[in-house]
Amino acid sequence: MYTALCLAVFTALFHYTIVLAINQYRARKTISQLVKAHNCFPPRYERPWDILGLVKIYASTKHLLNETALSNVSDLFKCYGDTYASRILTQRVYFTCDPRNIRHVLINRFSDFDASDVRAHLFAPITPHGIFAVDGAEWKEARSLYADIFSATRKIFDIQLQEDGFQGLIKQIPRGQAVDLAPLFLKLVLDVNSAFAMGTGLDTLKQDQSLEKKEVAEALMHAKKIMARDGFLGPLHYLLSRKDFHAACETVKAYVEKVVRKEMAAREYQKRSDAATVNDERQQRTQNLLSRILDTTNDVHAVRDAIVTILIAGTDSVASMLSTTFFLLARHERVYAKLRQEILDAMGTEPPTYDNIRKATYLRYVFNEAMRVYPPVPFNARTANRDTYLPAGGGPDGQSGVLIRKGQRVIFASWGSHRSTRSFGADALEFRPERWEGLKSESLGYIPFSAGPRVCLGQQYALLEASYATIRIIQTYERLENRDVRPWTEKIGLNLSNKHGVLVELVHRSR
Repeated sequence: MYTALCLAVFTALFHYTIVLAINQYRARKTISQLVKAHNCFPPRYERPWDILGLVKIYASTKHLLNETALSNVSDLFKCYGDTYASRILTQRVYFTCDPRNIRHVLINRFSDFDASDVRAHLFAPITPHGIFAVDGAEWKEARSLYADIFSATRKIFDIQLQEDGFQGLIKQIPRGQAVDLAPLFLKLVLDVNSAFAMGTGLDTLKQDQSLEKKEVAEALMHAKKIMARDGFLGPLHYLLSRKDFHAACETVKAYVEKVVRKEMAAREYQKRSDAATVNDERQQRTQNLLSRILDTTNDVHAVRDAIVTILIAGTDSVASMLSTTFFLLARHERVYAKLRQEILDAMGTEPPTYDNIRKATYLRYVFNEAMRVYPPVPFNARTANRDTYLPAGGGPDGQSGVLIRKGQRVIFASWGSHRSTRSFGADALEFRPERWEGLKSESLGYIPFSAGPRVCLGQQYALLEASYATIRIIQTYERLENRDVRPWTEKIGLNLSNKHGVLVELVHRSR
């Protein structure tokens, strides 16, 4: 029996060794083929002596605390080129701002790279089944849900909802005084998006906001703050307590799930009702995002996570776009005057229609330029799910391919690609909306809403929302005067913003 046992163990080990050897041979062969086919060479290396990556972590944390992380990103690309390698906790990581590599990761070789392992620990506690927390089949299912909703923006864009939000905003803007627009924009977008998503807004701009809605809004803000912190810290976030974060996530999920179940109950009651017509309240409910999602699925958790995802991603991105745009407009009087004239010539002082917004060409240039100079998401990352490559960055001249092994991470910086003088000219750091006249952005690494299969499905809705608020403000106020001499200072959250906000004075149009 002992001999038989030894023979069985030996046979198992032999088979394991053979399988391991075959797999290693196949892996080496695949790597050899990749290297040969794409002329792969190592890129330049940041601190090759820092084999544990501890100096990289220290330096990055120091720059984050000193609010110089983005200027450091620019300095590193100047020093090492548009693609270079580094180490973070012994793991090799590749940094790139080369448009060729960015398109390669997001579009051409999309299936070679995963996103969930980069951000799942951030989003899973608050949207465990949401589009930002999953990959593969689960991601495709979640994405199809959003695709159905945002495929017809004209149908879902509610002008009256936008106008109600604007009226709430201007009540918070004092006459003849400076005001910080940044927190007001965040409240505006949260109110509009929550009303759009759930049929009931969180009312952050209202004086009579309920205690429950106040707690939910504060919990959402706290959760996003911790998500941004942990996203930058990476593996080091495990060293910090997340008790308050998880509590905030549960508060948000519980509230949204309650709204979802209430809507589901109302729909079930309507099915059983013999009423020939639907009452006005029901008609209003069918216009919101929640009702549209429930037309597709009755999975409570999937619906809840879709709504929460909108509240997180949709709110911060639009608020960041508005804040950045008005920060720049306040410092460029010529652009504000030109934009105001376009708006008044096209639609006067009446609230804009969907078609008015779509035809506002110079406004689109202004948004494009604002998001170019200060990209909402200055860097992002993907992890290789197989041995693959980047088309550029290798070799002494940076024009050869770069081998990327399975499990290695590629961090791509729109902060670098958006500000590239090679792509946007010698004045790339200047705010000049006119540069977008006839400019094609597809090959320039311009990715304010990402690109490829993971491109933001809500980008057109976000632009419509930001456009409506901008048009109404510019129609109402003749001048936008800067009241802050401090330079733009980075504040890295889920979206990029200015640490000092948007301190301005808005001067009403002449009667």
